[in-house]
Amino acid sequence: MGDRVFERLAEPQKLKDRPLMVFAADPLVSTGIRGLGTEWFPTLHTRNRAEFLQLCRDTATDGYVDGVLMTIADAEVLALKERFFDNIDVTPLVRFNAETNIWNPRHGRYRDSPSIPFTTVQPAQGGICSIDQSGMECARDCSIRLGLYSLTLNNDVEADWRSLRTYLDFAADVAKTPDLGHFLEVFLPNVNQPGMDNEAMGQYVADSITRTMAYLRADQRPAFIKTAYTTAEVWKEFCDFDPTLAIGALGGARINARKSLQLAHDVTEYGGVLILFGRNIYQEDNPRAMCKALRAVLDRTATVDQAHQEYQQSVRDMHG
Repeated sequence: MGDRVFERLAEPQKLKDRPLMVFAADPLVSTGIRGLGTEWFPTLHTRNRAEFLQLCRDTATDGYVDGVLMTIADAEVLALKERFFDNIDVTPLVRFNAETNIWNPRHGRYRDSPSIPFTTVQPAQGGICSIDQSGMECARDCSIRLGLYSLTLNNDVEADWRSLRTYLDFAADVAKTPDLGHFLEVFLPNVNQPGMDNEAMGQYVADSITRTMAYLRADQRPAFIKTAYTTAEVWKEFCDFDPTLAIGALGGARINARKSLQLAHDVTEYGGVLILFGRNIYQEDNPRAMCKALRAVLDRTATVDQAHQEYQQSVRDMHG
């Protein structure tokens, strides 16, 4: 079973030299039919679920990523039915919730309102659990021992109280479940914050995370945290504050390959020890080559420019 993420987290002093990289292959909790990127062969078309599952297999087999984050539905296919991760060291991870901030169907307006908690791993999921199992035990039966919980705070007393209360209850439940842990994703506010620029929102989130960690006992804490990189100054201050926290960055919206590689560099240059990229990988023309380029940047075996040049060559080769 894929234990690489656990092995790497067990030696935090080595993460600076070889940061963790997780493929966030869970877009279906957010988008829909056109949310999985594109395939170029035999002709250009929107990637379907079967093709996306194959991308997950291929990316994990290549080994540049340390973990693959999936929906519970995809984890059931790959980790339980196929036992795909049994014979590789890449770690399967599952998303435990899908707060309304990430609901993003075509024509949807959910993200106009403060985020509301929404649990996606339910107590009795067909094909994985017996009726008396908890949602956390479902994930464990999928051969998965680590899952993601996402949280969005919006400077709104009632909405943030509800979100934090739900998260604290979740963290306590996971702590009571043997052989299972979680990691925490914290987004920037999803509703407008008058007077707050990108730096201020980064500071708000950093302070909110450190405050939330103060509410948790050691066995309730996340294995690591991912959030948005805003500025180098905010990021370094946050990463330096508590050396017991493993801090990493989400990829966010893809701009271009060069920007994604620069983000991976900056995150780890200023104190972060991991990245969890989704759109920055599966929306690329050559996702597998992008994983290779990101790994080279993270390990400092290539500069951003060198990795980008190699990636662009792979795209040219792919198109003949």
